[in-house]
Amino acid sequence: MRPERITRSFGVIAACALCMLIPASSIAGLFSISPIRLDLDRQNKTDSITVSNDETERKIEMQAKLAEWTQDAKGNDVYVDSNDLVFFPRIFAVDKQDQRVVRVGLKVPAGATEKSYRLFIEELPPPPDPGKKGAQILFVLRFGVPIFVRPDKEQFAGAIEGLEAGPTAATVIVKNSGNQNFQIQSLSVKSQAGYEKEIVGGYVLAGATKHIAAQFPADLCKKLGKLQIVMKTDRIGNIERTFDWDASRCGAK
Repeated sequence: MRPERITRSFGVIAACALCMLIPASSIAGLFSISPIRLDLDRQNKTDSITVSNDETERKIEMQAKLAEWTQDAKGNDVYVDSNDLVFFPRIFAVDKQDQRVVRVGLKVPAGATEKSYRLFIEELPPPPDPGKKGAQILFVLRFGVPIFVRPDKEQFAGAIEGLEAGPTAATVIVKNSGNQNFQIQSLSVKSQAGYEKEIVGGYVLAGATKHIAAQFPADLCKKLGKLQIVMKTDRIGNIERTFDWDASRCGAK
């Protein structure tokens, strides 16, 4: 089954330019993307993304840019421009109530560890409307479609590796020791003192470590006692661990 469509209301980065005067008019396109993820390998070397213009009055000018996607020592996303994949068209227009297909393909075969990319599909700023008075605020919308090049031999593995105590947060350390990504669908932190927090953790890329902070009021720090961590994932099942809370860290700055 193909993944769901996505519109600008979810996961889209909006940038604003020409915010100079009030009053102002807002101009932004409305588009949707399907699927919202691609997986390529030796058997499936090509795939496509459909971009739909849901506007009823105008066409939308678009561009596509590829970035290699890695994660730093704390699991923050890092993007670097890349030409590792073939994709076209790179600049295109989508007429109102119409669709365009962006095709994506491998340049090199898969390796021992999954490679991760995002194909950023973004709207190019439309020209200001000369018929509207005053300054105009131009919004450009962008969504990064995850693209994974799967390894020859799959290995899924991960763990809750540790817990760091702080005066206002418990930081859960999650390690992906496999060679493919998994997603943390939810991370639940519960305390004997009645504290409870649930967080959506997002992707953990192959070989990466992710630090996820569960915030709490400072006056709860010395009362937490034991913390039960339950992590639900899409590919490695559910993982549970219990930690003794280090109350000596509550006074740390």
